[in-house]
Amino acid sequence: MMQMVKKGRKLKKGYTVFKRSDSGSYAVRFTLEGYPQFRIGLGTFDEDEANELAQRKYLETSILAERQLLTGDASFDKLAREYVEIQFKDGEKNPKRLGHAKHASSTIKNYLIPYFGNKPITTIYHNDLMDYLDWRKIYWTEGEGKGLDFIRHKRGRGYLNMRVRHIEASPSTLKREASFLRGVFKHAVRQRHIKQGDVPKLELGRVPATKRPAFTREQYAKLILKSEQRLLEVQGNPKQSYERYMLHCFIVIAAESGMRPGELFNLDWGHVEGLAQAMKTSLAERDIRIIAQGKGKSPQRLVPTSSAINGFENLWHGYRTRFGRFPNDDDPVFCNYLGNRLGSLNNSLNALLDAANLRYDAVGEKFSAYCFRHSYATWQLQKSPPTDIYTLAKNMRTSVEMIEKWYSDAIAEDHAAQLRGNKAW
Repeated sequence: MMQMVKKGRKLKKGYTVFKRSDSGSYAVRFTLEGYPQFRIGLGTFDEDEANELAQRKYLETSILAERQLLTGDASFDKLAREYVEIQFKDGEKNPKRLGHAKHASSTIKNYLIPYFGNKPITTIYHNDLMDYLDWRKIYWTEGEGKGLDFIRHKRGRGYLNMRVRHIEASPSTLKREASFLRGVFKHAVRQRHIKQGDVPKLELGRVPATKRPAFTREQYAKLILKSEQRLLEVQGNPKQSYERYMLHCFIVIAAESGMRPGELFNLDWGHVEGLAQAMKTSLAERDIRIIAQGKGKSPQRLVPTSSAINGFENLWHGYRTRFGRFPNDDDPVFCNYLGNRLGSLNNSLNALLDAANLRYDAVGEKFSAYCFRHSYATWQLQKSPPTDIYTLAKNMRTSVEMIEKWYSDAIAEDHAAQLRGNKAW
């Protein structure tokens, strides 16, 4: 890409040393028969040193090519698959990372490898990444996914066809998926295929702030009622009954604690402090603490509402009913029918939202598991009197700035009454 070249000098040996316009450091480019053009950063600003390094890189690469040791060694698809393998190995050591690994695998399989293919990592530059983002943004509306109605996903021993939505990728989606693209480049650096300074910058800009969708109290009551009805529908099916019961308790705890989905799925029973005593105490005096950990933050204690305690108590007794014993401290709070830690309840939640006709809010924003956290914050701010914003931020493990940014339109009921003229000023 000539726009990357500030100046270049073709040498007799068959390579060109040039200055990169984005960093000012020297690099070398050359072409070998049967290969795409190579562009290799030299990591120096000194011209004499750059010429010496360029000659060495050219000779090393030529020898590897002659011995057929170069093919695919640093191709994007190979490095991307290696990166995914590493993520799953991390997930085996830490089950809390499995969700990240699965998302990385899906993004790389569906988008990154189809776009970059076996192109050498050394030949992928800033403009290539920006072109990818443009391609990815319209993939489902104008691109290759326009004519597809389903995506096939592997689920256990079989496959599941999931219907796709033909909409443009949102800025937040692009930003989230770009982290996996950066991960592949970081893996290439660790494997010494490129240097850290040669990793192209990916400029996504700031994701525009949009108010988070939250359930009204009426919508939440409707959802809980529908969940209870669906529990009655499957009383004769132990597995399905267990799964719907788990979802029901998840909703109650999420909405009454303000915890992030990842924090909830990271919970072990040892993280729920004071539950045994609370279950022996009257409803009005119940009190527990939850040690929340997730989103790269250090563990912090929070205080849930008393309604959340009911959710934990139901799960506690449900665990004994399913597994014949009460849970140990290291058992996951949210587990599947086999006792393994859950990483998501999205499919079950979406089915419930559809059944309750609550898939979208009034302005067309899609409800998700994260919306229970937003609902908690909104309800706390709408109480009369409202929860102090500093106290709320601390209990939600976030900043006052974030509360103001996302929930500034949550007007407290006592303020709303004043606005309606129900109270004297």
